[in-house]
Amino acid sequence: MMKSPLDKIQLTPGQALPSGFPGPFIFADSLSSVETLLTNIQVNNISINKINGLLKVALDNAHIQEKQIQQEKKELRLELYREREIRENLERQLAVELQSRTTMQKRLKKEKKAKKKLQEALEFESKCREQVEQALKQATTSDSGLRMLKDTVIPDIEIENTGTPHDSTAMQA
Repeated sequence: MMKSPLDKIQLTPGQALPSGFPGPFIFADSLSSVETLLTNIQVNNISINKINGLLKVALDNAHIQEKQIQQEKKELRLELYREREIRENLERQLAVELQSRTTMQKRLKKEKKAKKKLQEALEFESKCREQVEQALKQATTSDSGLRMLKDTVIPDIEIENTGTPHDSTAMQA
């Protein structure tokens, strides 16, 4: 029978192993080289089981980290969704405010136009009133003024009935 190279290595208890050996060999005087080999395999299996245990712990940690990452992603998506909703809500409010502003500007423009028309009507009425007052003054000084007063008052009455001061100015001319 041939001896294995492992049988050639003789170590005493407490002696260091040569480099490259994963674990200590168990040598006993009463054990055969096969039994020694089996014992060494068992020791190596124990080491492999420890490595497997460490790998399992590392895998579990990786799963935990992956779950944490997924949870963080979910929270970030929710935050992004909330911020998007807030932005869209603010955009809608802005659109409503801009529409309101446009409406108010149109109303203001109409009111300015109406104010201008009222101002023109007031100026026209003031002129007519001045004419009537002048006619009254002249009427008190002469009889011919009475006729002039009638001519001035009649168009004013027509203005009140028709509501258009420009038509009565055409009649006066």
